[in-house]
Amino acid sequence: MQDLPEFLLKLIFKDKTPTKQQLKNLILKASDLFTFLDSKRPEDYMKNQDFLRGYLAYFVPVNLAKIYSLLKELFRHPLISSNKDLKIVDIGCGPSPAILPVFKLFEEGIISLSYVRYIGVELEERVIQFGREIIERFKPKNLSVNYEFLKADAADVKTYIELKELRPDIMIFSNSLGEIFDNKGFRQEDFIKFIKYFTYHNERFSLIIIEPGTKKSASRLHGLRDSLIRELHLYPYSPCINNFPCPALKANNWCYEERKWIPPEYLSFLSAIGLQINYLKFSYVILRKDGLNIKDTFPEDDIVIKNTSHLLKEKGKSRLWGCWDGKLIDIEKLKRDYIEEDKWLKIKKGCYFSFDNFITLSEKKVRIPISGLVKILYCPEIVSFISL
Repeated sequence: MQDLPEFLLKLIFKDKTPTKQQLKNLILKASDLFTFLDSKRPEDYMKNQDFLRGYLAYFVPVNLAKIYSLLKELFRHPLISSNKDLKIVDIGCGPSPAILPVFKLFEEGIISLSYVRYIGVELEERVIQFGREIIERFKPKNLSVNYEFLKADAADVKTYIELKELRPDIMIFSNSLGEIFDNKGFRQEDFIKFIKYFTYHNERFSLIIIEPGTKKSASRLHGLRDSLIRELHLYPYSPCINNFPCPALKANNWCYEERKWIPPEYLSFLSAIGLQINYLKFSYVILRKDGLNIKDTFPEDDIVIKNTSHLLKEKGKSRLWGCWDGKLIDIEKLKRDYIEEDKWLKIKKGCYFSFDNFITLSEKKVRIPISGLVKILYCPEIVSFISL
């Protein structure tokens, strides 16, 4: 999909080459509606031509890269990647159809599908048209693809009733919760009831929810996670390694990812004006009906810890916060105990890691001694969705 950025620019500007100033103005206008002007964002914002152009240029590659990264993580599990057919429902898809990352994973040989069915749920006709054009341009010739868009409101019960017989393998909500709950008056219990429709006799069901990496969005997401686990008996696949209540939520903190990616070249100038362009910052959960978890892909006897922070370098030591057995644990290692090529120093935010020896300092604090062998089990790779 090397020409995705070029294709997006052609969709936006036809045969004209935009200037950096044009791109800057359009992208900042779209970005402001999701940040500083979030509370004033109109419900029909996708009808605004300038906003839609900025969204296509910036948010489409960003959103697709996030979905690609999470689907690649999900398909690490051999019991999931071995399936030959796939059905996806993408709620509030906008012009970023989640089937595109599936095409990329198929091209890379990470999944070997023979058939994929996709339903994108979107209310705006113009946005749906963009989605169709993008899919038509990039669908592989050697994969059987059945796709459609349902013009419907993501906060309308009729939408879910119409879809429930499909029994999707994957249901995706990408940046949808804010609009559903805030703008539509949707309640959490309504959401849980609708999701329940899709879990009946559907053991392969995965629910993927992606939200902005802000405290407000992440806290709401993880509160919803806890309720879905408690009431529907779904089990986390990732980033969580157990089904205990979210420890970050209990600590009035929030859990989010920062995944390095390779953005389109035409966005590179944005870092100079203060937009974070080199990292994808977001919160997410993947929940499964069958109880499969990312830790199944690691050695069975290893302790598994999810790093939720950056490695914090302090005088005489370095430390991080790890999610371990349903608790946020402060884990440290003294500089005097560093070893050559110490894997401890290579642990990034979002990595899963293990060690075979530790000293308990308190209920929520441990130290790795010089004899403690650190092993990195999995770190999300640099996301290169648009740059093969």
